[in-house]
Amino acid sequence: AILLQRCEAEMGYHHYEVIGRRKPKDIKVDLELELKGEVKNEEPEEPKIYRMKIFAPNTVVARSRFWYFLSKLKKIKRANGEIIAINEIFEKQPNQIKNFGMWLRYDSRSGTHNMYKEFRDTHLTGAVEKMYAELASRHRCRKSSIQIIKTCVVEDKDASSRLQPYIGTKDTPTEFALLHRIARPSSKSNKTVYKAHRPSTFF
Repeated sequence: AILLQRCEAEMGYHHYEVIGRRKPKDIKVDLELELKGEVKNEEPEEPKIYRMKIFAPNTVVARSRFWYFLSKLKKIKRANGEIIAINEIFEKQPNQIKNFGMWLRYDSRSGTHNMYKEFRDTHLTGAVEKMYAELASRHRCRKSSIQIIKTCVVEDKDASSRLQPYIGTKDTPTEFALLHRIARPSSKSNKTVYKAHRPSTFF
């Protein structure tokens, strides 16, 4: 379990679209009736297709979570179902900072709770990782008991008050403190291996 958690932390999360359905039923034909010509040729009924967007470290976990959630919603399980396709969804604008809103449901020791939270990141998968970390620290909630119902991109003006200090404008851009600065020599001639005084890099 510890090794699995370490692998998940190193790999990060991916956004998958999993498409599956119930297996088509096989039509059983009576040979005697077929020889007599009394059997009508019936076309097999096409089962309904279900699509789900899932955040998981790999496709194996994505398949498992798909069957877990589908068995909760419909009377379909892995034994009588099949997965048609698994597609990974990538961020359209990975270099732009966005505010992501998430509607969640999680199970705690006292009951089931609904929640809405906002996170600021360049990727939706990065915001999901932040959400898992915050719920684990603030609410002692495990990843397996969290269900992401819906996600959306929130405009800067509509973001929550918690994110407003981190959103800058053209007139008042966001400022970040330079906590760790390494002094560089002005030229190569001034560069030395040893110094008389230990340099101070924190200001």
